[in-house]
Amino acid sequence: MSSSYLPATTDSIAQALEAKTPSEAISILYRVLENPSSAPDAVRIKEQAITNLSDLLRQENRAEELRSLLTQLRPFFALIPKAKTAKIVRGIIDDVAKIQGTSDLQIALCKEVVQWTRAEKRTFLRQRVEAKLSALFMENKEYPEALNLLSGLIKEVRRLDDKLLLVDIDLLESKLHFSLRNLPKAKASLTAARTAANAIYVPPAQQGNIDLQSGILHAEEKDYKTAYSYFFEAFEAFNALEDPCAVFSLKYMLLCKIMVSQADDVTGIISSKAGLQYVGPELDAMKAVADAHTKRSLKLFEIALRDFKAQLEEDPIVHRHLSSLYDTLLEQNLCRLIEPFSRAEITHIAELIELPVDHVEKKLSQMILDKKFAGTLDQGAGCLVIFDDPKIDAIYPATLETISNIGKVVDSLYMRIYKLSEGSFCYIFVLFSVPHPIKKMSDVFEGYERQYCELSANLSRKCNSASAIQDSEQKKQKFSEISSGIDEADVLIRKMDLEARSLQPGVKATLLAKLREYKADLNKLKKEFKRISSPNANQAAHDELLAPGMADVNLVSAEQRDRLSMSVERLNQSSDRIKESRRTALETEELGISILEDLHQQRQTLLHAHNKLYDVDSAIDKSKKVLTTMSRRITKNKWIAGSVIVALVLAIVLIIYYKISHR
Repeated sequence: MSSSYLPATTDSIAQALEAKTPSEAISILYRVLENPSSAPDAVRIKEQAITNLSDLLRQENRAEELRSLLTQLRPFFALIPKAKTAKIVRGIIDDVAKIQGTSDLQIALCKEVVQWTRAEKRTFLRQRVEAKLSALFMENKEYPEALNLLSGLIKEVRRLDDKLLLVDIDLLESKLHFSLRNLPKAKASLTAARTAANAIYVPPAQQGNIDLQSGILHAEEKDYKTAYSYFFEAFEAFNALEDPCAVFSLKYMLLCKIMVSQADDVTGIISSKAGLQYVGPELDAMKAVADAHTKRSLKLFEIALRDFKAQLEEDPIVHRHLSSLYDTLLEQNLCRLIEPFSRAEITHIAELIELPVDHVEKKLSQMILDKKFAGTLDQGAGCLVIFDDPKIDAIYPATLETISNIGKVVDSLYMRIYKLSEGSFCYIFVLFSVPHPIKKMSDVFEGYERQYCELSANLSRKCNSASAIQDSEQKKQKFSEISSGIDEADVLIRKMDLEARSLQPGVKATLLAKLREYKADLNKLKKEFKRISSPNANQAAHDELLAPGMADVNLVSAEQRDRLSMSVERLNQSSDRIKESRRTALETEELGISILEDLHQQRQTLLHAHNKLYDVDSAIDKSKKVLTTMSRRITKNKWIAGSVIVALVLAIVLIIYYKISHR
């Protein structure tokens, strides 16, 4: 490389293009970049020189020089806009990526660029280089580093609402979680990528990558038909762009066809107009697997795996599905071989299937445990003993069906009885015997009512005892208990109010009237508590007011006793109503039994009529046979009579002719 620089003109670019060797052209372009001129034309020529130089270095596989070029150009980046800087930096990184065996160099280069962008505060470029660095970490299987980098990057990009970059990052995160066998998170990240992609225009190549990842996830869930449709969409996108990923999409399409036992379609897809463009080792490998699957030959399958190891076993997606396909083929072949036997030597089975004995024995034991067939391994004799398929006891499913039918009959009877008893007092039985919403709500109200009555009586006793307590600490404790009890009573009143308002109008009016009484009682309790808990002016006033207070307490106690007696009376009435409901339930049960007996009798009548009709039908058949016989006899008699008449006529004619001829 000469120390003197060249002018940044088109002539210098042309001179580099006309150079005889790539090394000479590279030297000329370096000298152009060393020109200190910052004129607009010179900057434009330098940009073109950078593009040509990076292409030449890539063609010459000089990855280290590309890395040093990126460091050398940092002063030049201060003269051009940030967008052009980002384009040049990403272009050089992509050129390094196109050189084989430079993954470690790419990671080091991306880390240097990230540090430089942080120092220069170039956020746009830093985010994209960090996304590239995460992808490199994933390719090198450095999953923790990739996850840590992506987690912070996703939050930052979502805050900036950069949809296009967010699609790339979510898609990369989905691939990363799939590599870690975390399918739920992989699907969630892919859904996020699709959501972001629907809000903006996504380049066809990126949409193809999304469809390809969707197909991979659906294939992992054994939904091969949906996966095939996604792979087909990805193949069309990549094929239109002439992207190398198209051959992988086509390869996965063929894999889906094989996994759904449609291996015959593989040849047709490969020989189609689009498939012929990508004929090569990838498609040949899938064709060999399809032939082995069609012929159900494990030997051909293993030959395909051996001949196309790079295309089948080194592809993690294909290898994972072909492993399950191999197990399926092995099970099918073993079942086909042992089907004619009741006892077979394991060595003989291994010879027939051309596999090692220990491998066959292990697979047979696994199939027995998985209940693929009934049998056992006699390891002492080295034999497989096959049992007959156990007969399925039909009693259990028949019993379940009978119970289901009985349930349907009960439901039908319930609906009929409910319709008949609707509008009358008998519907209480329906409410009592079946979990009806109205019944449940009324039971809830009665439960709240019982709790309130007990709590009200308890509060009245506590108020009476609190007024007689002299110790201030005990009185404070008693007042605290009364206050919490009043709060609980308020809660019960509100619950009863909600339950009462949710019932039918007829029931709601009665319960609301009852609820008003309870509210009045609670207000009296509150007033009483406020009176006894208010501080006295002095002890003399307390002594003076003690006697009237006791009289009021006695009056309140009498009112509480009246309320309790009314509550007991209402509970007794409720018990009577329940007893009446039980009686109605028994009567309805007897009615249902009688209906069932009538139905049984009608069934017997129908069966008897059916038997009679069967007998009549038999008699009619016999009658038809007799009539047919009689008809044949009549026809026969007619022919005999006609023959006799003809014979007599002929005899008469002959006699007359004889007499006339002898005269």
